[in-house]
Amino acid sequence: MVWHYERSTELEGEFDVLITLMADMITAQARAGYVNVNAPAWSVDLHNLSMKLFKHLCSARALLEPCGFRTPILPPYGYIDHSSVMVVTRSAIENYLVMHWLHANGDAAIRTFRHNVWVYGGWKKRSKLFASTKEVKIGKQKAIEDAAALLLLIEASPIYQAYHSDRKKQLRQGNWQAGAPWNQLAEEAGLHRTYFTSIYPYLSGYVHSDFISSIQIGQAADLSTQYDLALSNIQIGLMVMGHFALFYANLFPAAQAVLGGADAGRELVGKWSFKAEDMDFLYTSEDGDEVDRPQPGGGSS
Repeated sequence: MVWHYERSTELEGEFDVLITLMADMITAQARAGYVNVNAPAWSVDLHNLSMKLFKHLCSARALLEPCGFRTPILPPYGYIDHSSVMVVTRSAIENYLVMHWLHANGDAAIRTFRHNVWVYGGWKKRSKLFASTKEVKIGKQKAIEDAAALLLLIEASPIYQAYHSDRKKQLRQGNWQAGAPWNQLAEEAGLHRTYFTSIYPYLSGYVHSDFISSIQIGQAADLSTQYDLALSNIQIGLMVMGHFALFYANLFPAAQAVLGGADAGRELVGKWSFKAEDMDFLYTSEDGDEVDRPQPGGGSS
């Protein structure tokens, strides 16, 4: 067991700057939101998702530290839980992709439709849960009623009517993605497809306890290896924060003002919010063909 290992003070420092910027942007928008009592439902939910994303990223950073738990044979600070860092990182990526998908690039009609579909999926899922107490039964019945009311709005939308019958069926069943895989959502959010279809199945393997994740857990026997594996996900978190900062600033003037006044943070946002075209050189051979491109639809649900 290697107890002494080298840490990346540069990456950890950049993470601290961006997570602080993210907190300031979310807080600024929250304060502005209190003034606007007529804020649309989609903006309220995007704010809630931004807090969820922030907490995921904070948890990933906290898990980068050696765990203080001990037993008679396991000393304190004897391991870094890189596996959980990967699980939280996947959730953070999905969280951001949902936020971007809900906003629908500013198209108000599509945004309203997608928000209705997303909320409908949530109520539909709750309506299928087993209710064992009076309170839960009341909540379940309300979910059934709210889902039914939303479905009427959804089915009346021209966007829904243009769907293929299979997509309509998936949507009615409560699947808000309705045939739109994470790969597609990632591309819409400006991520490189090959990059995403490489990291997402890998992270999903840790979520679902795939064989490869078991191999890596067994091989990562020292703090140095565990730290390096966890740190690679901190870099993914930096990329997510870079994209989030630009996305959130474009949505809300209060957040834009914070970003505009953050010199160091703004510079790091520019560094980490790389676009798909910025990564083409990594995945393109000399003859211009994309190399080792995973098959479409790759990744676990």
